[in-house]
Amino acid sequence: MTNRTTVTVRMYRLSELGDCFLLTFKSGGTTSRMLIDCGSFRNGKDSIATLRRIVADIAGDLKGDPLDILVGTHQHNDHLSGFVHCEDAFRKIGIGQVWLPWLDNPADRKATDIGAAHSKLTKSLVQVRDKLRDSGPTARGLRSLATLDGVLGFLGATQVGVPELPAQAVEFLKGVGRTKPEYLRPGRILDLPGLPKDTVRAYVLGPPRDTESLYRKNPRAGESYDHTLAAAAESASLLMAAAATRAGSKRDYTPHYPFGDSFKRRNASSRSAALKRLTADYGNTHQAWRRIDDDWLDQAETLAIYLDTFTNNSSLVLAIELVASGKVLLFAADAQTGNWLSWDKVKWQDPKTSTDDLLARTVLYKVGHHGSHNATLVDVLDNKLTHPDLIALIPVDKHDPNIDRENGWKMPAPNLFRRLREKTSNRVLRMDGDYADGCDPRKQPARSAWARAGVKPRITDMYVELSIDDK
Repeated sequence: MTNRTTVTVRMYRLSELGDCFLLTFKSGGTTSRMLIDCGSFRNGKDSIATLRRIVADIAGDLKGDPLDILVGTHQHNDHLSGFVHCEDAFRKIGIGQVWLPWLDNPADRKATDIGAAHSKLTKSLVQVRDKLRDSGPTARGLRSLATLDGVLGFLGATQVGVPELPAQAVEFLKGVGRTKPEYLRPGRILDLPGLPKDTVRAYVLGPPRDTESLYRKNPRAGESYDHTLAAAAESASLLMAAAATRAGSKRDYTPHYPFGDSFKRRNASSRSAALKRLTADYGNTHQAWRRIDDDWLDQAETLAIYLDTFTNNSSLVLAIELVASGKVLLFAADAQTGNWLSWDKVKWQDPKTSTDDLLARTVLYKVGHHGSHNATLVDVLDNKLTHPDLIALIPVDKHDPNIDRENGWKMPAPNLFRRLREKTSNRVLRMDGDYADGCDPRKQPARSAWARAGVKPRITDMYVELSIDDK
C-alpha cells in the first residue's frame, strides 16, 4: 500500500539573489529532509551572516537529525556559496546523501573535458576583466566590464589562479556525505531515502548529455548558438591577448594575428600622403562617433553571457513526485533553453514514465533563474504546466543591488511574471515577500485561489513556507 505524504517547502529569504530550499517530507512516522542549494550572489559580511543564520535555522529544524539529501544544482555562487561560508555548520549537521549533476563526476570523461574547457574560459575572462580595468576603459569598455563583473560574480571568480567559490563548494559536497555522491543523469528515477519505498520519487530531467543542448542559448529569430565550449575558450584567450596589448603590456601577445606588432609600420615619415590624410581624418574628434577602436570589446560581453548560459544549462533539474496523489514539484534550478528542450528526449528508466505527464501533474514550480526572461520555456508554461492548483515560487529580492539600480536586471521579467500570475490564479510567492498585482494570499483574489488549492502559505522574516498534502 502506498503511504500518504505531506511535503513542507521552505524558501529561505536571502535579502539578495540566491536559492535555498528546505523540503520536509513526512509519511506516517517517517521523515526525510532535502536541501536544494544554499547560496547567495555576494560574499560580503552581511551575505555570509545571513547564510549562517539560515543554516542555523535549518539545524534547529532538524533537532539533531542529519539532512537526508543535499542537492547542489550547478556551479553558480548564488546556489552554492553557503556550502563554503557555512562548511563547519554543515559538517556538524551531517549529510546522508549528496546529489550532483553528472557534469561534476570526476570519473566521467565527457564531464572532465567540459569542466577543463569551462575553467579555461573562466580564467581567460577574469584576465580580460582585469586587463580592461588596467587600461582606462572607454564608455564601451565600462559596459563590457559591467557585464564581465556580473557574470563572474555568479562564479565567485575574484582573481586569476584562485579557484572559483562554486567549484570549492562542489569539492566540499563530494566528500561530506555519509555515502558516495550520486552524479545524476537525465532518466534516473530515485526513491527518497528515509521514507518507505514508493512514497516519494525524484525524476531527473537535466542537465542534458548531448552537447548541443548544453550549449544552446535563448532562441530568438536569427540567433545561432556556439557549437563547442572549447571554441569559446579559445576565443577568450585571443580576447585576453588583445586586452593585454590594449593595457600596455610589454609582452607582444600578437604574433598569431595577421597584423601583429612585428608587421606594423612605425616610421610616420614613410607613410604616403593618402595614408597621412586618412590617419588625420580618423583621429579628428568630429569623426569620433564613427570609430571602431573598441568594437572588439563586444566579444567580451558575448563570451561572458555564453559562459553564464552554459553554466545555467548545466543545472540539475528534478521533478519530485508524491506517489499516492501523483502531485509533482518541479525544481528547475537555473535551466535555460537547451536544458528545457532536452526534456522531451529523456529516456526514462521506467518506459511508462512520460515527461509531459510529469509536467501536467506539477503543482509547484520553483521558477528558474529568479524569474529571468530566458529561463522558463514558453511552450512548457503555456501548454504543459496545466494543473489547476499550480503554485509558483520565485527566489528573487527586489532590493538586490543588481535589480534595484537604474536599468537593473529585470527579475522577475514583467511578461513572465504576468503569465505566471495568470497560470496560477495569483498563487505566486516571491522570496522578498512582495505581493504585487493581486498575489497577497491574505486578500482577494489570491486568498480564494489558495483556498481552492488547499494550501495556506506562511510568511516569516526568515522564510516563505507552504505545505502540500498527498491527497
